[in-house]
Amino acid sequence: MRTMGKMWLVAAVVLTAACTPAPPPAPKEPVVHTDPAPVAETFPEVGEIVEASWVEERVGTSEGRIEAPGPTDLRLSALVKLRIEAVSKVISGAKCKAGSPTPPESLKALVPSGVAWLSCELPMNGEMRTAFVSPGSERAFLTSKTM
Repeated sequence: MRTMGKMWLVAAVVLTAACTPAPPPAPKEPVVHTDPAPVAETFPEVGEIVEASWVEERVGTSEGRIEAPGPTDLRLSALVKLRIEAVSKVISGAKCKAGSPTPPESLKALVPSGVAWLSCELPMNGEMRTAFVSPGSERAFLTSKTM
């Protein structure tokens, strides 16, 4: 009888372990893209983008949880080189204040340090969009988040 009880216990443990879903794979670091076209499409008011390094990430996903189907919020983060006159155009056409970008890990090494950034809110077009610019510079950091 004791042996039978132990066998049931072992069987219950094995079945429980077999029914537990495997943990989701570790999140992958987003790929850094260099094609400026998708960034230019999202930020038409900044004018021509000469160079771009950008990533798109899912926002609001919890680690260790299985995702439910449905809409996903995405964030586009891009370090770009603009024409020098474009930075002045952004500053004059948007509401700007002092503020620094928070780049994702995959872009941190590319963002110059010691820059006096201005955070400029751009008109919403279904996305929250911000341009971080520095007067007299050609560099900008652009972010958009779907809503």
